[in-house]
Amino acid sequence: MLWSFGKLPLFVNSKLTAKGLSALFLLKLTFSIGLVLVYTYYYTDRGLADVYKYFDDGNTIHASIGAHPKAAFKVITGIGFDHNDPDIKAVLANTHHFDKKGEGFVESNHRITIRVNVLLRFLSYGSIYVHTLFFCFLSFIGSVALYRVSRLFFDKGTGMLLIIPIFLLPSLLFWASGPLQESLVLFFLGILFFSAVKLVNMKNIFANLFLVIIFLNLLYLAKPFIAISFLLSFYIMGTFHFKGYIRIVAILVATLGIMWFCYAHNTFICEISSSMVSKRNDFVSLGLKMKAGSLVDNKIYDTGCLSPVPLIPSALYNMFLQPFVWSHGVFEKLFGLENLLVLLLTVFTLFNFQRPKAAKLQLAVFCLCFFLLNYVLIGVTVPIIGALVRYKIFGLLFYLVLLVCLLDLNKIIFIINKSNLLLKLTQRAQKMLFA
Repeated sequence: MLWSFGKLPLFVNSKLTAKGLSALFLLKLTFSIGLVLVYTYYYTDRGLADVYKYFDDGNTIHASIGAHPKAAFKVITGIGFDHNDPDIKAVLANTHHFDKKGEGFVESNHRITIRVNVLLRFLSYGSIYVHTLFFCFLSFIGSVALYRVSRLFFDKGTGMLLIIPIFLLPSLLFWASGPLQESLVLFFLGILFFSAVKLVNMKNIFANLFLVIIFLNLLYLAKPFIAISFLLSFYIMGTFHFKGYIRIVAILVATLGIMWFCYAHNTFICEISSSMVSKRNDFVSLGLKMKAGSLVDNKIYDTGCLSPVPLIPSALYNMFLQPFVWSHGVFEKLFGLENLLVLLLTVFTLFNFQRPKAAKLQLAVFCLCFFLLNYVLIGVTVPIIGALVRYKIFGLLFYLVLLVCLLDLNKIIFIINKSNLLLKLTQRAQKMLFA
């Protein structure tokens, strides 16, 4: 993997040195191993630890390959998968999470994570740290792809600051580096965004169209609401990309498409709203059952078309301000410290604001739409702060990219040049990280 950083085009063309990529990857790998250690020695119940839930199901399916090879192949690939097949039932008999998926738009599907674990089981001989290494590498590929495509929207050199939110955000390093679904989502999201921007710019049209279709489907299978958020945000960004008649046609086609969709699925909005509140009620019930100390609301709400609306203010409050540095629990205090730093960076951006123009405005629009959609959806559906810090990482990532888009980078350079210490640190970082 380290060797590939100096050879593969994705890495070579990233404007990052092989040494810099290696340092960032090893930092990410350290966090991923830390995640496994936390779930091994701190949260010791394997049945409740997400890392082991999907790892153990993968081991169970792998162990059944010898007795039911055809059925196992169908389970792993999804080709010809039929729950009524007795052999498939035998393969899944001792799994606990392969079919554990609630109904609704906001539900995640963990089958992809389990299937990846089954495939990695052929290489790992049962070592979870081998799985961790490969999940970390896939996640890192997604990060590099996001960095490469995001830099295209900045003037020459100024996009270097994106390395902080994309590679150094602590919660993203922790939750999206190990053998969890978030690592795969970051991989899918990075390649999807990279390919979609290339496609809009008419580069390698057929190859990028193929990648967009494949990775959009994978992202939808893993986390539907992130895939829908991406589609909506990317479309709105696209209206800022095109000019003249093309923009008018794009808006007209999209408007007609939305009208047709709403007519054909007249209950779609209500289904989404009901799914959000239903999922929230499930979290409340689980939090009460597990006596979760970070449960912020124990009320059960009625489902309906407008039921999420009154919850939006408290949802955004929780997303931006929870947890606090004085929250109970070691991990919540650490994530509270990250929240504090994000708030300070927000205030700093307000005092050093510069209206984005041209390409940077397009990226800012995408980030604004994406993070707002995610913050509202997750804030409404997740009333447990311990879970919220994990689910909001992708919204937080694009929120920080948005802040970079809004910063007056020339003023930042001026501030750095005035301080000898900052100048030396920046020059050393440039020399190590950037080609």
